[in-house]
Amino acid sequence: MNFSALLKLIGTLFLVYGIVFLLPAAFSFFDGDRFSGVFLACSLGCLLLGGVLVWALRKRKADLDLRTGFALVAMAWIVSGLIGAVPFYASGTVSTVLDAIFESISGFTGTGASILPSVEGVDRGVLLWRSLTQWLGGMGIIVFFVAVLPALGFSGVQLFKAEVAGPQKDRLTPRVKETAQKLWLLYVAFTALLAFLLFHAGMPWFDAINHAFTTLATGGYSTRNAGIASFNSASIDWILSIFMLIGAISFGLHYRFFILRDSSALRDTELRWYGAILSISVATLFFVIWKTQYAAAGDALRHSVFTVASIATSTGFSNQDFLPWPPAAHLIVVLLMVMGGMSGSTAGGLKCIRLVAAFKQMSRQLRQVVHPKAVIPVKANGHVIPEPIIDAIWGLIFTYFLIFSIGSVVLTLDGLDLVTATTATFSALSSIGPGLGTVGPSTSYAHIPDLSKAMLCVCMLLGRLEFFTILVLFTPTFWRR
Repeated sequence: MNFSALLKLIGTLFLVYGIVFLLPAAFSFFDGDRFSGVFLACSLGCLLLGGVLVWALRKRKADLDLRTGFALVAMAWIVSGLIGAVPFYASGTVSTVLDAIFESISGFTGTGASILPSVEGVDRGVLLWRSLTQWLGGMGIIVFFVAVLPALGFSGVQLFKAEVAGPQKDRLTPRVKETAQKLWLLYVAFTALLAFLLFHAGMPWFDAINHAFTTLATGGYSTRNAGIASFNSASIDWILSIFMLIGAISFGLHYRFFILRDSSALRDTELRWYGAILSISVATLFFVIWKTQYAAAGDALRHSVFTVASIATSTGFSNQDFLPWPPAAHLIVVLLMVMGGMSGSTAGGLKCIRLVAAFKQMSRQLRQVVHPKAVIPVKANGHVIPEPIIDAIWGLIFTYFLIFSIGSVVLTLDGLDLVTATTATFSALSSIGPGLGTVGPSTSYAHIPDLSKAMLCVCMLLGRLEFFTILVLFTPTFWRR
């Protein structure tokens, strides 16, 4: 473990946040908010601490080994959660340190589960910071970090392997630095375009910017108590549905299609499966809620598309409270929670490609029962998926449901009902936000007991970093020389 490299890079992370804090500080100052001084103090504190660490270790230049890379990813997300909590607590927006940490971790992990019972009474500078936590965490702090590593004398390959989700890590360009920069350019372009469209659809400019931040990040924080429902606009619903899906599609495919003009990206195996699953989900939900909830077919279709897009992409926006919907609709919501988005996207969940590979593996096992000696490979995009990848997928699926079981038990022992406990745990692991029971789309997590909040924070971090990045730190093998 290269502790010098680890500390130097954490110091650089502090410097990055020191600069980012200047944005809400400036906004608060010109907007007349009370807390521009809080953000300025956070900025100076981060710049001072980061500057000391980087200066003290300025002569240490060495490539990161794999263990240091994984440790840095876990440390960066934990440190980010703690840094992000300071403005919430220092401004008095929340009353306890745990609530501040919960709100911050929920932001950086793109979960969107909030403990704020009312956001419309919160100062706009704090709301801007709240949205920024999701935007920064959406593409991944570490992917951004990789873009500046060469200037520090480090190689970013190890970080890219630890951060980018999914069973396959496609290097879009020969150098990871260029890959990270291309991904961020796409991310910024999509965000700017969405903010422009929302503003011209009738959303106030401040709301448009904040919702653009949280939509591309598939995070789901809103500036309104009623969420997207408060705008009561069909055009806004359709625009957000499209961009939530954009956020849940692999940015590798975005790069191939929009930058390289490679139309073969549209034939990607995971994309085709994801589109088929979402189409079936929309059709099923439409027939479940049409007539029973909405008289007009157009309204039923709009709410079906928006809900499926919001849950399947792990965004968690709500343009309608789905708790009164029939149980069949709730089942669709839970299943989409587990699946999540595509690998290489900002969405959470198990990822569609893993479920596709698991399904194909199951199909292969059934065929081999009849033909035991047959060699039947599992393929995606015309390529055979190696057996170690298949094993890793099953291992991650098992780990997902093991952590889900532990989390659900903890929450039920802490006094929550079974529906609330299980869906809140699913929501945290898949970075969704809303659940069922007492954590529905129109309620907050403020009433959740402290032990449950702490458990959900752990689940949010584990789910966002796909378990092994953090769990490997607790194995004796990881620390053995």
